[in-house]
Amino acid sequence: MRVGAAPALLDDPQEPQKATSSIFVPLRIGVPAEDRFEAGGDSARMGSVVVARITSTPAMVNRDARCVTSTDTELLKVTLHLSGSMIVIQDGRQCRVRPGDLVAYETSRPYRLIGTDVCDLVVAGVPRAMLGPSADLIGRRTAVALPGDRGVQAVIAAFLYGLGRDVDALSGLNGLRLSDALVSLIISAFTDTTPERTDTGDLAGRILAYAAANLSDPGLCAEKVARRHGISTRYLHKLLRDRGVSFGAWVRRERLHRIRRDLTDPAFANRTIAAIAARWGMTEPGHLSRAFRGEFGRTPLEIRRTGS
Repeated sequence: MRVGAAPALLDDPQEPQKATSSIFVPLRIGVPAEDRFEAGGDSARMGSVVVARITSTPAMVNRDARCVTSTDTELLKVTLHLSGSMIVIQDGRQCRVRPGDLVAYETSRPYRLIGTDVCDLVVAGVPRAMLGPSADLIGRRTAVALPGDRGVQAVIAAFLYGLGRDVDALSGLNGLRLSDALVSLIISAFTDTTPERTDTGDLAGRILAYAAANLSDPGLCAEKVARRHGISTRYLHKLLRDRGVSFGAWVRRERLHRIRRDLTDPAFANRTIAAIAARWGMTEPGHLSRAFRGEFGRTPLEIRRTGS
């Protein structure tokens, strides 16, 4: 959907307010009384993920309690600021976001964005359900600016920049692949802190977040994840056991549900069941069929045939 062609001068923000609300969730846009408003951009849907490139003169975006309803899709919105500065407020936190910074905020709770000058942004809206166990952890880090020039944050910043530059090309199977990559990068970027700077509850959440971001790795195992987080395998199992989670069973279930999703997606109709399973790190067809029967009561072929 096109938010608007090139940015055009408007007497009020109602047109972009309606367009942006239809792309993501309902919100309100206000501008200083003495200013004229200028905005424009493009957006595209990659499966369940929406990416938009938006430019705007100074304005305030407000998603207050009146806008939030139980029928809205719960989204995590991640923004890369290409130019301009903005204040982001949510959950009692406030930060100023500058060019090159990343910031996240959730649509299930009120938030406010205050643009202090002309802004050029890339915004990704990810359904909260796609973040799995990482959703709660990321939700506690909204309205915190992250510099986009280091570590995995630099990777996601470059990725978002590329998506924003080529919005018109984001569709079909390529878009679905890109959405999976984007979700993995978001999980990594917004949950990546060292064990020394987090409590054990956050560490357990980061372990599951890391596993979720690496489900496609056939070699994913508790030992590898424990080494990545600087702890023993025994301690990893203890942390997850305290949360009622078995690492191996959790990874297996997450993989099965992602494979089932792809089997029912028309965009993957031309891919074999084995190829889809390998995409999520499962490379033994016989084991896959038994696992599907145990989890869903049907084989992968039966699920593909019924589409559900």
